[in-house]
Amino acid sequence: MEQKDLITVNKKNKHMTLNFTSKIPKVSIIIPSHNRIDSLKELLDSILETMEHVCPFEVIVVCDGCVDGSEEMVKKVAQKHPEIKCIAKKGEGPAKARNVGVRSSRGDIIAFTDDDCLVTKEWLKQIVEHFDKTEAVGLQGRTSTDRKSCTPLTHQIDNEHGSDAFPTCNVAIKKDAFWQVGGFDESFPYAHNEDADLAWRLEKIGKLLFVPSMQVIHPPRKEKLSKLMKRMEILESEFLLYYKDKDAYKSKRATNPWVNIYGKMFFKHIPLSLKSRIKYMNRPVVFAQGVLINLSWWASLIYLFPKFRQADKRYKALVKNTKAKKSGVGQLIPKVIRR
Repeated sequence: MEQKDLITVNKKNKHMTLNFTSKIPKVSIIIPSHNRIDSLKELLDSILETMEHVCPFEVIVVCDGCVDGSEEMVKKVAQKHPEIKCIAKKGEGPAKARNVGVRSSRGDIIAFTDDDCLVTKEWLKQIVEHFDKTEAVGLQGRTSTDRKSCTPLTHQIDNEHGSDAFPTCNVAIKKDAFWQVGGFDESFPYAHNEDADLAWRLEKIGKLLFVPSMQVIHPPRKEKLSKLMKRMEILESEFLLYYKDKDAYKSKRATNPWVNIYGKMFFKHIPLSLKSRIKYMNRPVVFAQGVLINLSWWASLIYLFPKFRQADKRYKALVKNTKAKKSGVGQLIPKVIRR
């Protein structure tokens, strides 16, 4: 569908120019961003370099409490590329930022990626083709990283075969299905599990497919040591996810959050992670930082045990009360997301 968005008259040369090139986008790409101006610019460049002739699309960047100049940078890029739009809002977390972006979108297909990723040449094409030839309501793409560049101080997503977590750095959803299940639940206390929660709700109304050819690159990005040491705090979100859908949680994660957090994380995953630090012994500083992170995770899980017990009781009551008041899902507790 085309729309007339510009009619200009050049009186000096006595001719009229009609510009009918602007089209209603088929795909809306939503990017929540928080103070990552450099990697966000790299992502926008990758989108503009690879997708020009695939199909009509728009890019909506939601600057979520950015104070690093990201908003100004996006607006400057948008001056040359009108398919890019910037929305600024106060920092309330990626779940709300994504919902805000979808509300402003015009496409029937919503594609999500993150501000620390890079899209590949076939990404948008694969999204459109798989929706056209299947009945899927959602697609999960392959997310790759440079494993050789990973260290204990980097953050990266490595999802080569699909994940029940449905990482929203690389997914696409039909917009009507997105709103049919209520969008992202903004009540998760941390930026964790809101994507899995959305996927599990989508599975109740249609099919989700993993598409290996729908590839995004997530380069290893250096994180602050202090942030990595606090990583275990996000596991509070396991309790809300569990009580919202016990059956799905049991089939995809564990019998309950306690088994997942302490049975798997405390006694299995952290020891394996610690063992993996051995390869950094020729880099003493990196090795020491990696060991420190693992030790801090063990200490955190011990320290957080009383808090998790309270969270268990609180979310159990909240979900029970919510389900008693209305069917379906909704925003359980208005709360600022802690990054």
